[in-house]
Amino acid sequence: MLQPELFAHSDDVELAIYTWGEKPTAEHPKEVLVFAHGYPDRAIFWEKIAQALKDDFYVVAFDMRGCGESTHIQGYKHYKFNELLKDLFAVIDAVSPNQKVHLIGHDWGGIYGWNAIRDAEGAKRIASFTTMAPSLEQVGVYLKSRLFKPTPTNLWQLFNQLARNSLMTFFSMPILPELMWRIGLGAWLMKTLVTKGERNVIYHKNEGLEGDAIRYLGIYRANLLQRVLTAKVVQTDVPVHTLIAVRDPFLPPRLFADTSKWATQHSESFVNASHWAPLSCPNQVAETIHRFTTSLQPNQ
Repeated sequence: MLQPELFAHSDDVELAIYTWGEKPTAEHPKEVLVFAHGYPDRAIFWEKIAQALKDDFYVVAFDMRGCGESTHIQGYKHYKFNELLKDLFAVIDAVSPNQKVHLIGHDWGGIYGWNAIRDAEGAKRIASFTTMAPSLEQVGVYLKSRLFKPTPTNLWQLFNQLARNSLMTFFSMPILPELMWRIGLGAWLMKTLVTKGERNVIYHKNEGLEGDAIRYLGIYRANLLQRVLTAKVVQTDVPVHTLIAVRDPFLPPRLFADTSKWATQHSESFVNASHWAPLSCPNQVAETIHRFTTSLQPNQ
């Protein structure tokens, strides 16, 4: 079982940190990769990718608040993005206080990662950002652009995306999502979604999954509607690499089409996978991250 290497402290929250590879030194410099997971995962989600990258990088992943070995904090107010950014910066300070890191995010880890690189403190700590998700603001602008120009194509794309996001909307509701997890439907749904159409994925249910998932529902309730409804374009100068899973049922490639409006330095890669590409094709995802990271100037 994966054990935390150390803990970072963010106000009253302890964050369990896991590392792979040797720490960088003056004699042996290395780039530092920090991985942020999504819902309802843990740091172990990244293990196969970390194993593939550990020889060339110092690899770090952490259990987000409410999950795994991190503090089990309850209540949606504790999952607002400003709290999650505090956590991320605490992790970065703990593992790489004197060197910028390369942030990689999947699902919610990618979503709030956008807010991290647009934050003034984040821009000082983060050398690049690889994301498998758009920001909530990007989704909001996309939906508004279809709504306010109601051509047949735009309306089809609008309602198609709303249908794809119906699970996120459901998780924002009170009571029912908790009930789904407590009676076992949540675990069944996750296994079905992760393995559907992916021959190479063996789904391993984390011990304590239901508790993690119920606590982590706060991230939907604290952020989703507010940020989508008030969305506007805000650019970042941090280099952004969108890693797009072409068969993602929730985040189709067209959501990423205007990413260059959000990032002054933008590149993209594609993997033939569904939403959980880090599980179904970890080597391909790792190779893509490796290629992008090494294309940048060292320690930006």
